[in-house]
Amino acid sequence: MDLSKRVLIFAVTFSIAACTSFKYNNVTSLNIISTNSLPDVLSESSGLLCEADGIVSLNDSGNLPELFWVSYNGEVTNKVTIPVVNKDWEALAADTQYIYIADVGNNHGKRESVQIYKVAKSDAEHVFTIDVKYQGNEPQRNMSYAHDYDAEALVMAEGRLLLFSKSWKTKVAHVFEVNTNTSTQTLAPINHIDGLPGVITGADFDSVNKHFVVVGYLSDPFGNFDTFLAHVSQDFNLLSVWPLNDFKQVEGVCVGPSGHYYFSQEAINGQPATLTRATTSE
Repeated sequence: MDLSKRVLIFAVTFSIAACTSFKYNNVTSLNIISTNSLPDVLSESSGLLCEADGIVSLNDSGNLPELFWVSYNGEVTNKVTIPVVNKDWEALAADTQYIYIADVGNNHGKRESVQIYKVAKSDAEHVFTIDVKYQGNEPQRNMSYAHDYDAEALVMAEGRLLLFSKSWKTKVAHVFEVNTNTSTQTLAPINHIDGLPGVITGADFDSVNKHFVVVGYLSDPFGNFDTFLAHVSQDFNLLSVWPLNDFKQVEGVCVGPSGHYYFSQEAINGQPATLTRATTSE
């Protein structure tokens, strides 16, 4: 996302909101274990998928349609080109057979439909396109960074493919369920998430502890970020929120095989993109 392109309405809305303090009350603490730089080829890392042998990541708009396999220390080990267009790739999810690439970025609200690509793990040339529209979306009426028809988080949770909205206008994240076998569909919210201190930019499901792990931020056009990591219950109630005070544009998160959390930050202010490992504890 290019902050320099944000319009006045966004500046007015979020420069005020970013000054609002959020009270973090948690029984557990969030512990940062390590932070490693990502190579330049992942300077706009916008989604993470934790697999047994490493992490899969991607870059967002303006980049090639490539998936990168990354070690848990942040080293790129493989790259695969997917035969589709990267209009604005933002998130990843997977089941046992497929990787799902969410080309759902819509900061300006002008996309009538977005795409989710279902890519066979056994053959990256085998791609099924899911064309998605949002019920009630009127692109001609949307104002940049001031609408709820954007998304950057895709989650596979116990067999359900879920899309979490990046709700610029209401700051209430809408939850949509995507049918992985239907090529064209219009989505209506099945639930929502109240109480987060900003918009969701990445999410995963912790299958051991049975809750969602989400990251996001409140931001303004001047490069200020109030970044957070949160737990959300299976029925979409906010459980805990931790500030990520030393981080800015965090875009992706996934739960590793060991139960640790990994989140990525895009390159910003001359600093490289990073991959951070964290855990929670009493």
